[in-house]
Amino acid sequence: MRTERRQQGGNSQLCKMTLIPLDKEEVHQLITKRLPTPAQYATYWGRTSREQYNAAFESFGVSFLGVFAAYFLSFAVGQFVATILGMFAGFWVLLGPEFKAYQRNWELTAGRELVDPWTDDDLYDGRGEDKRGLYGALYLGRICNVCVVEDPYDLPQDEYPLEEFEGYTMETDELERITGKPFNLRLRVTDDISSDYGSNGRELQIHTRMSEEYLDLEKGMPVCTLLLSTSQTFESLSALTDFMVPDAGPCWIGDYPYLDRPVLENMFVQDDELWHALRMEGRGQWDIRDGCG
Repeated sequence: MRTERRQQGGNSQLCKMTLIPLDKEEVHQLITKRLPTPAQYATYWGRTSREQYNAAFESFGVSFLGVFAAYFLSFAVGQFVATILGMFAGFWVLLGPEFKAYQRNWELTAGRELVDPWTDDDLYDGRGEDKRGLYGALYLGRICNVCVVEDPYDLPQDEYPLEEFEGYTMETDELERITGKPFNLRLRVTDDISSDYGSNGRELQIHTRMSEEYLDLEKGMPVCTLLLSTSQTFESLSALTDFMVPDAGPCWIGDYPYLDRPVLENMFVQDDELWHALRMEGRGQWDIRDGCG
């Protein structure tokens, strides 16, 4: 990948980059390692009536059984401990989504330390690169293929064009009604023009539950995401977060909002070079090199 280190206190030519290293403070701001954001909390309440019903049923079951169990535990562990456990179970309807979101946030880094890409190697006491922690970088690219599939393992010939899903909503997903499993969006992004014509290029492909929010996605739109890796060159990935597509809303793609989205949007608002680098990845009507966008 084309990369360049950004020097603290200086400017760099971002227009030639597709992978932009971030220092650990910037990564800390982008990913939530403390209290979940409202979007993360809401994710575990469900986005459809079916998901919300299942979440409510689970919360009621945990609360009922927890309070019931706490009553009998009071005879063994005492009234004080049983009361605490009973209150925790009783308020599971509020605590459950927050606890799950906090656990999901922790799993992104698995407790590993975030490190700066330009830190002197001598500071790591001989530790190998893969033992130092996680490096973070913004990946800038564009959509080279967007379609819908019934299963993430479906072959290309089983893909449905996104245009066929005009008027789709998660609430009325026909596949989910029949099989219990919803349609999936298949998104492939690249930072290399050769990929648009079938040649080898640097690509990322993801699958996520289909949503009406994705209906405006088109080939050629620039995209951005945060990558985490134990390698400074990002030869292998340790974690992948949600994707932002500014020209589609902005549209955020992913099953879970790992990023603190207002923070990333603000980074592009405050950094003209970064915004220009993203726009340079566009193709077709989003190609600013042709005077568009």
